[in-house]
Amino acid sequence: MAHARFDKLGRRLPDTGHGCGCSLCAESNAPRYERRVDARREGGEWGSMQRRIARFVRSFSSGRPTLA
Repeated sequence: MAHARFDKLGRRLPDTGHGCGCSLCAESNAPRYERRVDARREGGEWGSMQRRIARFVRSFSSGRPTLA
């Protein structure tokens, strides 16, 4: 599924099927933009546990109190 893309001014870019959707990519026939899949970012069963552990460890390192 293609995601909507926007330029720096917030205007929606057309889905040209090439590159990021801008006219330069469309005119140069750039290859289709695809998001990289990072195995570490998929989450999985360890994702939420890792976030909890990281939050717990960060609570000890910061100088300010955290909400319970």
